[in-house]
Amino acid sequence: SVVTTLRRLMAGYVIYHDGPGVATLVYCELHPHCDIKDHAKLAFYETDTCQRLTMEIRITVGTICCEKVGVNCSCFCIDGHQFSTRTCAERKLWLRAISNIKVKLQNCAPTPSGEVLQHYRGAIEEHIESIRQSIEGFAPIEPLL
Repeated sequence: SVVTTLRRLMAGYVIYHDGPGVATLVYCELHPHCDIKDHAKLAFYETDTCQRLTMEIRITVGTICCEKVGVNCSCFCIDGHQFSTRTCAERKLWLRAISNIKVKLQNCAPTPSGEVLQHYRGAIEEHIESIRQSIEGFAPIEPLL
């Protein structure tokens, strides 16, 4: 285990829009807020071994997060950075977790202890279980019209 990954809340592969006609598969980790630094972060690595950090995005109270509009669209933005996940449910999971972190920042919550991190992770895992079919792409497809 890489030391910098020990406090992550969740992680997974996302596609990052690098520019016109360029998309890169990156491994993304969401790290919790820290009252000393007054932000949380998304850390991006080349692979899930987390050996080479390629980018970081700070999550603050003012961070703008939005989902892209479209039928079964799995794209979202964080402060102008554009991403895509495998499914809509996975996109919602990322945005929900980031939103929860922003609430912690807005309320000046203390840096979470190891025990609190376990509770956060447990809540994320519980949510994943409740939407597992959607994340794995086996959810029923409803008619568009």
